[in-house]
Amino acid sequence: MLDFHVHLARLPEAALVCRELQRRHIQSVLVACEPWEWDACAPLFQEFPQTLIPCIGIHPMIAEQVSNESWEQLKTWLQKFPQAYVGECGLDKRYPGYAPNEAQEKLLTFQAKLALEFNRPLMIHAVGDHRRILKILEDLGFPGSNAFPIFHRFGGDKEVVKRALRMHALFSIHPDSFRKASTKASLSAIPQESLRLETDADESFPIQNPDGTQKTPDEIAQALIQSLQTVEESLKSL
Repeated sequence: MLDFHVHLARLPEAALVCRELQRRHIQSVLVACEPWEWDACAPLFQEFPQTLIPCIGIHPMIAEQVSNESWEQLKTWLQKFPQAYVGECGLDKRYPGYAPNEAQEKLLTFQAKLALEFNRPLMIHAVGDHRRILKILEDLGFPGSNAFPIFHRFGGDKEVVKRALRMHALFSIHPDSFRKASTKASLSAIPQESLRLETDADESFPIQNPDGTQKTPDEIAQALIQSLQTVEESLKSL
């Protein structure tokens, strides 16, 4: 089983959780989307190369805060981990710099160009306007031979699916992907080979037991697996 988008460095005792996932033969696309997270994930990438796929980028939530130096450092990180995906990056209407030609769009375009330059998959975060993201990627000339978009925590509709498939996109499905009627209806239009499952687990992932104690790394790993299984069963029931 593969968790196609997870922030393990934001969970307690991340290395031990990785060890438990490895013991259960679970692979993960480990996402690091802030400079501090790059540093936190690097030891995990190095310790668990058989089960972790790096994904390194800058999230739109910090588009107006991140320095130009960090933009340049991102290139170095991607060179250090040649198997790494780029991202997550994208647009999010909840954060500053969302309007056209503002900070989020500039940062997305920069990372999309890096994905084409390094010929890597591009992990997309979309809250608000999938069509604007698609237009940016289309104008840049996606796809490359291995540069294609991954729509994480997918929340688009059938038109988005149709346009994205032309770019050989993958669609990473989360429990939230079943909440909106238009997204749920679009899932049947996605070929099986283009679907992936994800937890998107981060600091908000429930790590408390009913008695208020914190879950052990073993219990966190099992909770992640259960979340993936729930998504898998929801897809089967469509």
